[in-house]
Amino acid sequence: MANMKALISAEGKTASVKSIPIPTPAEGEILVKVHYVAQNPADWKVMAQVPPGRIIGCDFAGTVSHPNGSSWRENQRVAGFVQGTAVNPTRGAFAEYVVVESSLVYAIPDKLSYQDAAVVPLAFATAIQALFQRLKLPEPSKPAKSAFPVLVNGGTSSVGKYAVQLAKHAGLFVVATGSKRNHELLASYGADVVVDYNDTDWIEQIRKATHDGLEHAFDCISELETTKAIAGALSSKKGGHIVTILPRKSVELDPAHSQVRVESTIVYTVFQRTIQYGAFDNCGSETPEDKAFWEKYLSLLPEYYLTSGTIKPNRVKEFGGIEDILKGFELQKEGKVSAEKLVYKIAS
Repeated sequence: MANMKALISAEGKTASVKSIPIPTPAEGEILVKVHYVAQNPADWKVMAQVPPGRIIGCDFAGTVSHPNGSSWRENQRVAGFVQGTAVNPTRGAFAEYVVVESSLVYAIPDKLSYQDAAVVPLAFATAIQALFQRLKLPEPSKPAKSAFPVLVNGGTSSVGKYAVQLAKHAGLFVVATGSKRNHELLASYGADVVVDYNDTDWIEQIRKATHDGLEHAFDCISELETTKAIAGALSSKKGGHIVTILPRKSVELDPAHSQVRVESTIVYTVFQRTIQYGAFDNCGSETPEDKAFWEKYLSLLPEYYLTSGTIKPNRVKEFGGIEDILKGFELQKEGKVSAEKLVYKIAS
């Protein structure tokens, strides 16, 4: 059996590049030769939490190596994401080959590079799940008839930038938070109002911009204090719904915010497997509706969103190969990665 290089978790909350057997796809799966991978904050965070021997990494772009009876063609360009470090079945994208469900990749448009294709899947999937499944906002295919407000906290995060674009194309009045240096960038993505979360009165600015009518918020930062603060930006009369991307059972809000509902979402539910992820509040149940929803958007991604330019991929910075990923992890830990995603070349 042939071997491949992969970034494998190791003792001491770290990882190393090792040679392991190339995986064999089961029924309903394909094998993809990985050309580029993209780094997410979850990659380095989970590396410190799992036992040795797990394959790190989620986002990838490459070519179909083994279609395995699917509708994909050998050497066809595809991109997607997996739940890195998962077992039963084993998953991980920071490797020369990755196995993935055949319905959970998208065809990379001719004009899109591997680098750009790799930064889309996980962040885009998280944004659509949060906005359209959890917050139940209008979708871009059936935009709102009147532009009611939605808040995207952490608009310059990878997920936040897709959320801003999607919410705008859904016909909503988009309020985004970000540092002052990124205000023009967020406006270019479609934000109607941009608020600097470093301002002491940022919550008051949001309330003013939304005329005390904000009922939907997506917290892409999801620190406990940011979620509590956002509750104060929601309608004083009706309250509202906050979705966070970090798993949390509950948030103790001010009694004045009793009408505010906080819910966490986790994109790995698209794989229809039981999720045990911290205090994630939907674990223990399969979610076929989440998989079907992601499959719908995967079919729309190539033409409707990417080729048309409706959605702009995150800005990328190429940072070497598989041996350089740990250096990228350190940069992100130190807060030195902002408004861009690091990508790594795995194969030509």
